[in-house]
Order: sequence, then structure tokens, then C-alpha cells
Amino acid sequence: MFARHQKKSIQTILFYRFLSVTASLLIAISAIVYLIQYTKMYKNMENDIIRTSSSIGSAIDLQISQMDTVCLNVINSTSVKNTFADWISNKNTSAYERRQQQNQLSNSLISIRGIDTSIRQVNLYSMEAGGYGVGNYYGRLSADTSDLSWYKGAIEKDGYRFFQAGRHPLRSRHSGTEADRLYFSLYRMYFDNYHNPAGFVEVSKYYDKLFAEAISPTTAFKIDITVYDDNGRQIYPDPASDGEKRFDYFTELSLRKLSSGSTHIYNHIKHQQEFVAVCPLKYSGFTVAAAINNTNFYIPILASLMWIPLLALSLFVVCYFVAGFLSRRIAQPLTEMHQFLSQSDSAGTFRQIDLKDSGVIEIDRLRDSLNSSIRAQEAATESLLVMKESEIQAHMLALQAQMNPHFLYNSLNTISAMAEEGMTEEVASMCQDITSILRYISSDKESVSTVEEELEHCSLYLNCMKMRFKDKFTYEFDIDDDLLEMKIPKLCIQLLIENSVKFVSKTAPPWHIRIEGYIDAGQWLISVKDNGPGFDPDVDRHLRSQMDEILKYSRLPSLELDGMGILNIFIRFYLLFGHSFLFQFGNLPEGGAFVIVGGRFHEKD
Repeated sequence: MFARHQKKSIQTILFYRFLSVTASLLIAISAIVYLIQYTKMYKNMENDIIRTSSSIGSAIDLQISQMDTVCLNVINSTSVKNTFADWISNKNTSAYERRQQQNQLSNSLISIRGIDTSIRQVNLYSMEAGGYGVGNYYGRLSADTSDLSWYKGAIEKDGYRFFQAGRHPLRSRHSGTEADRLYFSLYRMYFDNYHNPAGFVEVSKYYDKLFAEAISPTTAFKIDITVYDDNGRQIYPDPASDGEKRFDYFTELSLRKLSSGSTHIYNHIKHQQEFVAVCPLKYSGFTVAAAINNTNFYIPILASLMWIPLLALSLFVVCYFVAGFLSRRIAQPLTEMHQFLSQSDSAGTFRQIDLKDSGVIEIDRLRDSLNSSIRAQEAATESLLVMKESEIQAHMLALQAQMNPHFLYNSLNTISAMAEEGMTEEVASMCQDITSILRYISSDKESVSTVEEELEHCSLYLNCMKMRFKDKFTYEFDIDDDLLEMKIPKLCIQLLIENSVKFVSKTAPPWHIRIEGYIDAGQWLISVKDNGPGFDPDVDRHLRSQMDEILKYSRLPSLELDGMGILNIFIRFYLLFGHSFLFQFGNLPEGGAFVIVGGRFHEKD
């Protein structure tokens, strides 16, 4: 057995509907905002790490360039190389001449080094044994060149740059720095005029000065910097000095064919996922890899996005109370109407629903419709006691009655719109005017009225529209005084004006309606012109076809509540004047529509 569906009150249904809709919207909007902000923060974080690695690389490249410039200047100095060759060969020279050569060599090397104090040592080596240096240490270098640790690497480079880090206690001792201080040296082999190897040039800097940016990166994040030479050999941190085994980013990035940019890598040594930015250096050919733990990478991003779920939660709480308020506001009038209808007596009285405006258009319309239905029932009951009038009078009154609800609905809609906009004073004034108009259109004593009386109530209606639309709407009357006492079908001008207002307000303001009345060639004419959209061609053809059929066969169409405004007036003129009347309508050349009614003018009329 299935459980019986439990009925719920409209307040409960509306509450959960409102809450579910707002919650869905909040979740969707929050997710979109979160995604956008996350992408933006991720990109900013990625760019910051890439900029850091690029900045470190630029600083290293600049210092390598300085070292290489000094090295090339030495190699390109023929006098330096010749002086060194003479000094190192010790051929047929006295002790004085050797001192002179040594002083000249020292002065030349110092001059080439210049004022750049970051370059701590410049050495010249012969191919076999011995050399000369200036900087932290000044003097002869007596070690065999082939026994030095960098010799093989420099030979293999064949004149190109070779780099090596190492400790030189002799240099440090003479300069007063720590004996185990690390140096970073650039080596180049140079050649004689016959392109035979002639010796080596070494230019050195302090290791910690050269890699100062890598040691202390200018960033708020904890980043590990690793620098590789063009062969993938780690040169920072110095493998011989760094007790910690480093992950080989160079090999991993080479396998991925990533020479620049960023990626995520699993560091199997530290057993963690890392974000790695790689920056190749143009001058030195080095590669700088900046790595950060994924946890340290994502935590700042997620922390900066915490305001989004907190804001969404706060808005959900607000929506919870708003949903409760709205559901009560909508459900309460419906509950009161239900109670009223349930308690209505059957004593024959037509008591109407006395309920204030709820502020909800549909509920207020439902109340008005119920009251209209009650009034219609009351009127229908009373109409059974009234005898039928003549056929023409019956048709005229039927056509006139057709306009009553048309006007009433339009007026109530206008009042409702003005009430929503807070135009309370205008609504009160408009209600008085509409009351006067309703007395006029509800009077069934006669089916005709004078032009003056008709225009008086038209003016009240137009004044109501003026209060509704203010400066957006203008109107004007230009009526010949001779027409004021003439009899015309009741409400014919009123309905023409009402139709103009209805259609002109569908276009962009300003809106203008002009009512003219004049006598021309023995005919009285009254026209209503507007600057609205004009008649639709299909509507125009349909109306003219119906009018032609009425004039040809004297057969009236069945009456409808809607869609017969123009045809209504035509039929009433036909019933009152027969065939001796004028009825024209169409579109104006400058835009808008016009309707002209008229007939033969007699002074007695």
C-alpha cells in the first residue's frame, strides 16, 4: 500500500518553493563566482611564482654576463696574453724584467676587472703548469693545470664557458674571509694565432653573492629554488655542500618536454605533489626551477575564497526569513477569501469581499474578479425584473454594455499600476473621476448623449491617464461650439479615446492624442488621432470586410466582449443613423492612427 499523499497548506508550499528556488540560485551563483575567483587566484599565484623564478634567473644571468665579459676581455687582450706567455715561460729575462712583466700583468688584469668588486678573482693559467691571479689572491699559481678539477670540463668545452663551484682556502685566507667559503667560477680556454690551445681564464664570484636571489627569494611563499646548467648538472644548491638530496626537476621536465612555463610534479623524494615553474636563462643557458608544495600553493587560494561560502550562507539565512514573510503575505489574503466564501449565507444578499490590497496583482485581481462576479450575479438577478426595450434600443444598450467592463478592467488595471508605484494621491483623485465616468456609462436611460456631455467625461478619463503617465502623455481638444449640443451615440468618443490610449501606450513615449470636431461642407466630423503604432494591415482588412458586410446585408455580427471597439461604434452609428453617416479610419502619413465619425449637419440637431 502506498502512503497517502499528505496535503499541505499554500503557505507551506510557497515557503519551500521560495526557499528551494533561492537556495538553487544561491548555489549556482556561488559556484560560478567561486569558479571565476578560483581561476583568477590560481592564475595570479602561478604568475607570481613564474615571476619569482624569472626574477631570480635574470639576476643570475646578469652576474654570469658580467663574469663572461671580464673573461672575454682578458682573452681578447693580446698584450695580456703575450705578457703572460713571456712571464710564464721565463725565457732570457732578468729578475727585474720578470717583476716588470708581473706588475704589467697585474695592472692589466685589475684594469679589465674594473670597479666591479663582486668579481673576487681573475686567474690566467698555462696549458701545462702555473698561472697568475689577481683579486682575493695576488701572485703566482704553481699547481699543475692538468691536475685541477675543472681542467677536463674546460677542455671539453673547447673555448666555450664552463662553470664549477668550489672552495679555495688560499684565496679566502688572503682576503680575510672564511676559509671554506664557496666560489663560483667561469672558465674559458683561449687559443694562439694558429688556434692551438694556449691557456685558460678563470673569473670567480662568491657563490652566496651570485645566488643571493635564489637563497632569499623576494616572495611570501616558501619556494625551493634549483638551478641547472645547460647539461642538466645541478649548480645550485651545490650538490657537494647540500646535505639534502634534491629531486631532479631537470630530467622530469625534459621528459615532459617542458622548457618553460609551469606544471604539477610528484616529488618521490619528499612524497608530495609540487607546483613547479621553470625559467630558461637566455645568456647563461641555465635553467631555474621554482617548486612549491601543493598544500602551500592551494591554501592561500582557498583561504582568500572563504568569503564566498560565508556570504552564500548569510544570504541563505536572509532568504529563509524572506521566504517565510512572502509566503505568509501571499497565503493570508487567499485564506481570508476562502473563509469568506465558505461562510457566505444563502439569504439572497450579495455581500462583497471586503479585503484590502495585498500588493500582489494576481490576488487583488482575484478579489476584484470575485466581487465583479458577485455584482454580476446581483445585476443578473435584477435584470430579470426589467422588460426588454425595442430592438434598436436593445442593440444599442448591448453594444454600450460591451464597453462597460472594457472600461472598468482598463481603469482597474491603471489604478493597480499606480498603486504599485505609490501614487496614492493620484489614485484617490482618479477614483473620483472614474466614479463620475462610471455613473455616466452605467446610466441606461438613453443610448445617446450630447457631444458636450460626452467630451466632459472624455476629459475626466484623459485627466486620469495624464495622472497615470504624467509628462509622457499629452492630449488636446479642438471642438467647434456648434457641435456641443448635437446628439451622438453614447460613449462613442470615449471608446475611441480609450482604444487610442491602449495602443499608443504600447510604443515609446511621448504619447499624444488629439480630438477635433468641426463642420465641413455641410457635414459634422469628429476625429480622434494619435501617434501610436497605427492599424495592423490584417486588422484593417478584417474590419473593413465586416463593415462592408453589415452595410450590404444589414446583418450584425454576434457580440463579443473583446476585440469589437471600432466595430462597436460603427454598429451603433449604423443603428442610429442607418446608411447616412460617415465612418473612416486608417493610418496617418507621419505615423499613428485616426478614426473619423460624422454625418449630415442640421441646425435643429
